[in-house]
Amino acid sequence: MKEVAVERRRVGVPLGLVFAVAGVVLAGLMSLVLPFENVFWYRSAMLVYGLGAIVYIAHAILRDRIIGSIATGVLSLGLLLNLTGMIRRSIESYQMGIFHPPWSNLFEALTFWSFIAGSIYLLIERKYGLKIIGAFVLPVIFFTSAFAIFKASHQLQPLMPALRSYWLYIHVVTAFTGYAGFTVAFGGAVAYLVREYFEKHDRVRRFLPSKEVLDEVTYKAIAIVFPIWTASIILGAAWANEAWGGYWSWDPKEVWSLIVWLFFGAYLHARQLMGWRGKRVAWMVVAGFVTVLICFFAINLYFPGLHSYATE
Repeated sequence: MKEVAVERRRVGVPLGLVFAVAGVVLAGLMSLVLPFENVFWYRSAMLVYGLGAIVYIAHAILRDRIIGSIATGVLSLGLLLNLTGMIRRSIESYQMGIFHPPWSNLFEALTFWSFIAGSIYLLIERKYGLKIIGAFVLPVIFFTSAFAIFKASHQLQPLMPALRSYWLYIHVVTAFTGYAGFTVAFGGAVAYLVREYFEKHDRVRRFLPSKEVLDEVTYKAIAIVFPIWTASIILGAAWANEAWGGYWSWDPKEVWSLIVWLFFGAYLHARQLMGWRGKRVAWMVVAGFVTVLICFFAINLYFPGLHSYATE
């Protein structure tokens, strides 16, 4: 009887997953053991994000492998500190008897945006090895974190009745995953336009990846988060019906969320069905990101409507 040899394959755990789990565990331990309040961790994360932006820009100019590795390490540290702040803030809200996840007001939302955007960018950097995009993404992450630190209230307060719902866990997470993904896509689009502008300058062109690669990374970021943004709008409508008795009320936040959806939906349509590539769709992404900024900053701060809690 002929013996059949069976090849045994070792199933390895992705290294990125190992680091992610280790980071969550370390952040949890730091938030429990070290005697610092949540704002300390958020401030530290902001400073590290600023340093990360500088190092990523330095890498874009010098294209040094060691500087690139340092840039990734600095961003990872910033994310660790940000996550520690989020966990610590959750613990503090629990100790005060007003527990809620750390993304319920303007301060928490902005710092959560920074964390998700940095995490998505790291995934793309690991997959494509394009550290150059970090020079365009990290300044945006630093800006959102700094705006939270210097302009938003840090005070922990009880949730308003409409927010005391399980919808807060799923609707807000999907919304900010969308915000973060569009931020990374914006970085890719800006990098593409810089490459396009300096196409005839060899010294500058050699610092950036090919336009095809930048276009593809931008597209992948949007293609991944667009369904998540769509789910966010649907979930928000379901939450609105439960909280306010109607799925759609033409609230400013609802309207601008739809405008963002239309912009990036038009981008995907133009790229996939009409075959658009290059500078035209890159500018569409930039314009789309402007609608994202209006949707969050302008609407939350000046036209909050039913989403007035977001300004607190």
